[in-house]
Amino acid sequence: MITRTRMRGGGSAGGSTHVLVTGADAVATDADVPPASNVLGITYETAAETWLGEVQSGPERTAVVSVGEHSRAAAAAPAEPTAAASEDLAVATAAVETVPEVADVASVGVLVNDYVSAWDDETTVYVDDFSALLDPTSTETAFRFAHALTSCAAANDARVVAGLDTADRPSYVAATFAELFDDVREV
Repeated sequence: MITRTRMRGGGSAGGSTHVLVTGADAVATDADVPPASNVLGITYETAAETWLGEVQSGPERTAVVSVGEHSRAAAAAPAEPTAAASEDLAVATAAVETVPEVADVASVGVLVNDYVSAWDDETTVYVDDFSALLDPTSTETAFRFAHALTSCAAANDARVVAGLDTADRPSYVAATFAELFDDVREV
């Protein structure tokens, strides 16, 4: 793994930085960043249940925003009562939120803001793969979403750890996204 770190003054107030993992088949978990006491996943390529199962034990609160095709399966599965169902996001554990359309970045952003604003303590937001946004939306829309996400996280003392699969993508795409992150790791 190659690591390039840029100290731009970004990241959360606690010193955590936003991390982008790039490369063919890169995903956020390739960053090998330990989870915080609160963990929120945004999954485009991974089923919500699979992602929740892979989260290391230890976080006090976990939730996942399942986006696209995988979200349809999560929405169809019988739901167990969670804190999110009672609209108490502050104590959510293994909550699954669904957004059926990948291009609906606004709904994803609202859900992320709701969670990171409600949670106390250190929070890590994992995005499995930003490249899943690049086909149904423009690079500009995906970049704007990534910018809004990192800004929201920083405003709430959270960090973002995201993957960007660069296979079959022009080099400028990774370079564009890298500008939003303090630490870029190539795998």
